Amino acid sequence: MTETIELRNKPELKFILNADEFDIVDASEPKNNGTYSYVEIKNAELNEERTNWLISILSIIVDFLTGSGNGGKFRTKANLILKTDNRNFIIWLNNSDFGKAERVTELINNKKTYNQHQ
Repeated sequence: MTETIELRNKPELKFILNADEFDIVDASEPKNNGTYSYVEIKNAELNEERTNWLISILSIIVDFLTGSGNGGKFRTKANLILKTDNRNFIIWLNNSDFGKAERVTELINNKKTYNQHQ
């Protein structure tokens, strides 16, 4: 059974989940495109957008010392990290449906575990 989950329309980002493998179509980062076996995925990790406090504080300190006016809050964008033996790659989730990203992450991790036990 094949399931297609579209996380973003423009630029296109979708996952096509098959029984033993999945395809990634990522128009914003073509190097992520391809077909991957669930067995080769060690972990799929979803990260929400969050404030990078260390960079933000350092920025404010530098701004205070130099008076440059560039200090402020720095945010790490939401992303999905897929880890394999050969490569770890990040899929940026800018303007994506985070609920669908949670579903994709769960499905990949569940199928990865299922296929490893066969």
